[in-house]
Amino acid sequence: MTRRSSAAWAGALGAGLLIALTGCGGSGEAAASKGGEVVLEGEQLEGLVSQVNKMGIVEWHGQLLTKNPDNGGKRIFDLDGRFSPSTGYSELSMDSVIDGNAQQVDYLVVAGRTYFNSESWGPNAATCYVDITDDADRSWALPTDLDPTWPVTAARAIRLAGDGVSVGVPAQDVITGMPRGLFPAVPAALDGVEAKAVITPHGHLIEVGVDVVNMWGEVPPAELKKIDTRKAGWWAMTMKESQNGANIVPPQHVFDPAVTPPSQCKRA
Repeated sequence: MTRRSSAAWAGALGAGLLIALTGCGGSGEAAASKGGEVVLEGEQLEGLVSQVNKMGIVEWHGQLLTKNPDNGGKRIFDLDGRFSPSTGYSELSMDSVIDGNAQQVDYLVVAGRTYFNSESWGPNAATCYVDITDDADRSWALPTDLDPTWPVTAARAIRLAGDGVSVGVPAQDVITGMPRGLFPAVPAALDGVEAKAVITPHGHLIEVGVDVVNMWGEVPPAELKKIDTRKAGWWAMTMKESQNGANIVPPQHVFDPAVTPPSQCKRA
């Protein structure tokens, strides 16, 4: 899959985060009038749902931070992906600095099987993958729900936020939309809890900012102690219809690295 530079994504996400922060700060002028507000915010969300539903292959970038970046939030990792709604297949690339260790790994999910490719194998192994379907340690970065449109399709419209809309997103969708290794299961205490988010369209691009920190605030203190909230505080992402018309297909070469070195994987 084609990787985007961190600088390119930082610019897009930065603009989206500013909009999200502004939208979450207050109800704004649109919220001051009860007249047609409910219809307008509902229509805005419906338009966004329609936009993502029409996407052939969804190209997306997600970034998890410890908290709101304006309050000193630190990046935990990035996910770049392409998702095919028609097949359910995904191409993802994870770039993390968890525990201070820089790591980049490519994933391919096809027909219920999960494969991965490491940049450390070198350019000659770019089309070589290892099947890690049953390896939880290696597949931890993959979302439980591979469909990246969850912030839009699962949202409940609250109010207009500039050109976008402030929404509530069920906590369950937030948890399953992020890497499964962070939260292997949805904590029972999150039942009925929502995260506040702002979704903003920019032509063909949709930007999202999800306030996970305040989502934790809706959980009873006794139950919150059982959840490692340090793992997630702010989720920012962009999504658009991929301009790369290539279909997501099974890996060209699947090999066992315990038997064949990556440099020879195409001969396996």
